[in-house]
Amino acid sequence: MMSPSSALEQLIQPPDTRAQIQTVATAFLPVAGRMLSLLEKKNHPSMDDLGKTLPGIIELCRDIIDGVYVDEFWHPTSDERPKITPYPVYAALLKIGDQISLNSEQASILAHVFIAIWSGVPEAPDGKVPLSNLQKVFLEFRRAHLWMDSLERVDTSEPANCYTTLDQLEQRLRERGDLRAKHLSPIRRLLGLSLQKESLIERSVRAETEDLTVTDEYENPAGSGLEMERIQIDVEESDETDSAGVIEALTFPLRTSVDQDKLFQTAERNALPSDDLVHRPIVATSHGLSKHRKPWVGQNGVARDRAKSDQLRRSNQTLTNRWERPTEYELYVYWNAVTEPDDADLSAALALLLVLLTGRELDLVLETQLKSRLGDLPERGENGRIYICYESAVWQSAAPQPVRKTQLDAELRHQLVQTVPSVRMPIVGPLWNLLERHVGSDPRGWRGALFKNHEKEGVAERASDLFDRIKKESDVRLTLRRVQRALFHRLSDGAGDMVASILIAGDHDDISRHAGIHYYCAYESDLQERYLQAISQLMPESRNTLHPVALVQSDRRIGSPYCPTPDVLRQLATDLKTHFQVTLRQPIGKSTLPDIHNAYTVYTVLLLFLCTGYRSVQAPLSRITDVDLNRRCAVIADKEADFWSHSRIAPLTENFLSHWHYYLSHRRHVMRMVETYLGEPVPDHTLFFLSTPNRRMAKPVAVTPDQIDEHLSSFSSLPLNVGRHLLRSELLHRRIPPALIDALMGHWVAGREPMGKYSTLSPVEYKEFLVPVLEEIQVELGWTPVRGLG
Repeated sequence: MMSPSSALEQLIQPPDTRAQIQTVATAFLPVAGRMLSLLEKKNHPSMDDLGKTLPGIIELCRDIIDGVYVDEFWHPTSDERPKITPYPVYAALLKIGDQISLNSEQASILAHVFIAIWSGVPEAPDGKVPLSNLQKVFLEFRRAHLWMDSLERVDTSEPANCYTTLDQLEQRLRERGDLRAKHLSPIRRLLGLSLQKESLIERSVRAETEDLTVTDEYENPAGSGLEMERIQIDVEESDETDSAGVIEALTFPLRTSVDQDKLFQTAERNALPSDDLVHRPIVATSHGLSKHRKPWVGQNGVARDRAKSDQLRRSNQTLTNRWERPTEYELYVYWNAVTEPDDADLSAALALLLVLLTGRELDLVLETQLKSRLGDLPERGENGRIYICYESAVWQSAAPQPVRKTQLDAELRHQLVQTVPSVRMPIVGPLWNLLERHVGSDPRGWRGALFKNHEKEGVAERASDLFDRIKKESDVRLTLRRVQRALFHRLSDGAGDMVASILIAGDHDDISRHAGIHYYCAYESDLQERYLQAISQLMPESRNTLHPVALVQSDRRIGSPYCPTPDVLRQLATDLKTHFQVTLRQPIGKSTLPDIHNAYTVYTVLLLFLCTGYRSVQAPLSRITDVDLNRRCAVIADKEADFWSHSRIAPLTENFLSHWHYYLSHRRHVMRMVETYLGEPVPDHTLFFLSTPNRRMAKPVAVTPDQIDEHLSSFSSLPLNVGRHLLRSELLHRRIPPALIDALMGHWVAGREPMGKYSTLSPVEYKEFLVPVLEEIQVELGWTPVRGLG
């Protein structure tokens, strides 16, 4: 049997100087412990020598760490750091001991790598692992922070399983275009060579046959002197570094051919890989969006925001049948298993069925509470907890909502629609049948927790076992996360509304996915109808059984608390019209002209906001050409986005166009009087107020939110953006397709621009759908054309 000293030398391959051996031993000691644990669990006859030697290796490492050099062979003779190229294993362990912290999965994978080093590569001439493979593998462990995520599925119980699951993970990452696949490839290859599941490739053959699309290499044009490497960096939440600064720091100037030759010679003389000295331009990319969005600063800021927008576009243009969406067959198998369980699997099947039908995680499902009467349901549940009511046959859970910093005062709250924080969805027949089997049909038993505290752990284990059986017996690739998100995706895919899907089946992380969540005040009856339609589409084979147990009549509203009541808007229109008519009765002169014009302009601006969804910005419709009377539409540019403009086209109703004709006539008349009476030049903006700062001479000023609030304060305290809240809520309630509403409101997500080059939106259908409904809303609320001066 080999001595511990010789075995350790074979594994870590130290230089003659044994430089900083204590740090290396400290890094290798936990790895050796994992190797021993792996070999003890599984009996590997070929590893008997290593298994018998490892306890001695561990003891030797402890002696080295304590400074007790039993064998003078391990006494360091120099402090100079070893060269990376000839000693890749030792140099990587030294860096791990100095700077790097491996997670549990990476440490187990590293243990398998050392087992592979001990086994060697039988196909190699000397039976050892080729140096080039070791260099590539331990390069990845020196930059382990780049691939430390998503390793939970790697089975490290034995070498063969580790190789297989690592290969599967690499393939999944490569299919998604994830650069982490490139980091896992050398490790997978080393394990495969050791297990004789892969073969060595001669360099000449590899150069001729290597597929660049598979190896993730980037091909340069022939004769080009440019070399480029792409790496991925992690943006920590606490990292305040500017992304543009990171990119500048990682981009190096190109070298001349003479400089390149000198650097190659220096690399060879110092036994370093040439890549360490020959600088390549590097493109740094991040795993996700920056947590610290900064203001745009020059060209770098624009490039950074456009890069983020491109990433979102690629994600949002992906087809809806992505891997996250379960197939119809997978859902059919799952549904049959959880709706017709044996008595032994009843509680587990009930929990899994609730995961599918509520879109909540299993941990939340296990916290479900039962209530016998509707009045016992709390208005605000704890941390998204699910409540099930026997009397009305509904389940209730908190609807995800964005955090709103502004507090509503009592006076304003009476002018707005009253909303509730929780959403109630009807229980369908199959779920009700399982509930009655589990709880019973006596209403008095429907109290307290659905799964008692002492049962939760057992239910979770049985649910996991049942889920594994479903996958194994039906050969499906389901995960519980995919099942949980199936309802959300069904609600939002195609012609669905993502905002409604967030309210029904979303979680807090989904709030940032759509701006409409800030404006939608949903009718609960509409959400219930969409819910029933979605689950019938998920399980079309069982559609006839998916009827609600009880008819639920609901007038509750969920979502934005800033949606005004129709009566308030109707009264505001009446008050503004009356005020204008009163001021119009005065003789027109220098002192009365500002009051008359300002009263008419306030009504016009609010009508514009209500008819088009215009945001309350400075100088709305600043150019008179923004309204096209021939095509009967307006161009709105009221927000900046990643590509500088969030402009959109809004169709105009006959109601607004009639008033706009009156306003243009009024404006021409007022401009003549401004020049004649006040001696002021013609205003630049289409909409303007007349200000009287010294009570003597009026002058034109731009329309701003502060100015609108000042003129509106005696009539209403409503926020100026309430029209947007009303429009989104009413248009969805009146069955306008969500894509058209997003186009009108400017709520589309990147990649789904209504007027983008890949959009299939028809402007004709867009106008035909929206105009009649917008006209109906305006007339119902009393916002009709009013004649001005002229």
